[in-house]
Amino acid sequence: MPEVTVQDLIHLFEEAVRTDRRLPSAFRKERTTAWLDYRQEKMYQRSYHKTDFKIVPTASQIDRWWIACEILGKLVKDIDTKRMLWMRAKKIPFTQLGRAFGMSRHKIKKTWEEELIYLRLYLQIHQKNEKISSIVDKICVRKG
Repeated sequence: MPEVTVQDLIHLFEEAVRTDRRLPSAFRKERTTAWLDYRQEKMYQRSYHKTDFKIVPTASQIDRWWIACEILGKLVKDIDTKRMLWMRAKKIPFTQLGRAFGMSRHKIKKTWEEELIYLRLYLQIHQKNEKISSIVDKICVRKG
């Protein structure tokens, strides 16, 4: 069985933030125009207007996003700690986090590290549970 490291959890939360940005919005924005829809000629279809590319997350990325949300939702009790972990996954510097939570940057970094170590130990201790062992397997997926 693979062991979860703190670095694996950091990568999990950072990938969850990237996947969260790629997911579709909860409400579809409707566009109304006064122009009639018309069909462009084939030779001008892709040259006149810029095309918008959408990067859609894969099933494994969505699965890992769901795992990160479950960890934050069920294992982390304090709402400020949840916000701190998610904001740090967005790569917000510790100085800004300290201002947001009213702590020094050293204290917020120490709290962040302690929470990651707590999550790692919880997952390691409860690894015999079937559900948590499958979560650990998905967290420790290494590309290479």
